[in-house]
Amino acid sequence: MKLENKLKLSAACVIAVMSLVAIGPYLLNAQVRGVMTELKHASAVERQYATMLTLLSDAEAAERGYVITGRAEFLQPYNAALGLLPALRAQLRERQITAAERMVLDQIDTLTSKKLDYMAQVIKVRDEGGFEAARQLIDSGRGKTYMDQLRSLISEQVSEHALHRADLRETLTSSAARAASLASIATLADIALIVAVLFAANRGLTQRLAAESRANEASDQLRRAAAVAEKRNLQLLGGGAMLQALELAETTDESASIVARFFHRLLPGLCGSMYLYRHSRDVLERKASWGAADDPEIIEPLECWALRKGSAHDDAHGHALRCGHAAATDASSPRLCVPLVTQGNVIGFITLQGAALAAPDSADDRAWILQLAEQAALALSNVELRVSLRLQSVIDPLTQLYNRRYLDETLKRELSRAERRGMPMAVLMIDLDHFKRVNDTFGHEGGDLLLRSVATILKQSVRAGDVPCRYGGEELVVLMPDCSLDKAAERAEAIRAAIAGLHLQFNAQVLTATASLGVAAYPDSGIGAEMLVQEADAALYAAKRDGRNRVVVAGATVAG
Repeated sequence: MKLENKLKLSAACVIAVMSLVAIGPYLLNAQVRGVMTELKHASAVERQYATMLTLLSDAEAAERGYVITGRAEFLQPYNAALGLLPALRAQLRERQITAAERMVLDQIDTLTSKKLDYMAQVIKVRDEGGFEAARQLIDSGRGKTYMDQLRSLISEQVSEHALHRADLRETLTSSAARAASLASIATLADIALIVAVLFAANRGLTQRLAAESRANEASDQLRRAAAVAEKRNLQLLGGGAMLQALELAETTDESASIVARFFHRLLPGLCGSMYLYRHSRDVLERKASWGAADDPEIIEPLECWALRKGSAHDDAHGHALRCGHAAATDASSPRLCVPLVTQGNVIGFITLQGAALAAPDSADDRAWILQLAEQAALALSNVELRVSLRLQSVIDPLTQLYNRRYLDETLKRELSRAERRGMPMAVLMIDLDHFKRVNDTFGHEGGDLLLRSVATILKQSVRAGDVPCRYGGEELVVLMPDCSLDKAAERAEAIRAAIAGLHLQFNAQVLTATASLGVAAYPDSGIGAEMLVQEADAALYAAKRDGRNRVVVAGATVAG
């Protein structure tokens, strides 16, 4: 075969492989976008269920507040829930759902209607019959039964959609793996063709200088195509890895650290920062930065054009609108700001800076940055949702202290840490004196008011690292890591005095209370760590026997 024909055949093969290399990533990108859409949809459904549960809980709290006080302003969350729940229930049915989920939604709708009717009945009875009539209706426990069933059904749906999101993430990972395999095969084929083309060209170097030129040009194009394919493959793999890591994050700060690590690795020529709104939504805080970024810690929303427009803002090509938060940085360095948007809600933005943003071939990188920002926004929103659901599972709804489940988990961990490090650890057991008499005299609403007030005293009296919990009924527990017996006894006496000083106004009456406290510490009390709670409980009952309203330490009494 003549040299010219060989070169033509090689060129045809090169073009064919280049076409496959160019088309493959776009097809895989389309599949990734489809999976991302399904992930957004699953996340939206989880958020709708969580919002429904929050609205019902707020309405229930508002109803109880109105029953206790009789003041109409306490019904604002209840009225807000009545206005939002119909649209939310309709949204849950607008999508395509399975027959099994439709049956669960029917149960949730039925229970929601019963719960709303029951709350309306309680409010009406309070208006027409007064506090005592409403209290008797609440004591029936019907409203609590409805709420417990709703929590169970909604939690099951949230778990099912979380499993669906896990399946989608696995699909995304599989797509990235296929992209890697395709790019590897294409790269090997490219190398083989390059060798063949160079070999054919070299054989006729003295006769066909023009053929050599064409071969070199084809080789360059092939190398560029292979480099682009490899870059896209690394981007897909990196984006998938970032999304997987973000799905495992437990807090917003941890998510921000993951975003900084992956942005720095995937965009090596750029530095930047990530900002998130405070809960007050008046300012944004810098949660993460990477590279040589020198952005301010706090900025206002109006200082960023991306937040004003609700879309990416770019000043890489001499744009006249330069963000206010970038005024103190190098004006000659291009900057790109991308808002973090999830479900139509802006939660913050990412700002990037570097000369690479002004490169002639930077369009693909910009599109990739927008995709990364979209993934980060979705993951951050999911983290906030998981944190909210986790808090609901470990927080006592009445006192807003940690519940028994969280106490058991934390106690094991802190006891192990205290024994391993040889550090002290104290436990306070607290029991409200004559609490049954309070319930009999003032009703359960009076008892609830007292428990909430005592819980507030605990939260104000303990250190940041201490763990106040509701043990059950009127019994409370405080875990105090790295606290000696003497310090724990002093803190217990301060808590006892604060409770004894309570004077609560309830239905034109004054509600007072005292408490008995037991204190034990490891190793000060001379006991093993595993006996700490039992010893504190024994000290508590000793305080009860000695006349109540006092603090008893394992082996000694503190004046009360």
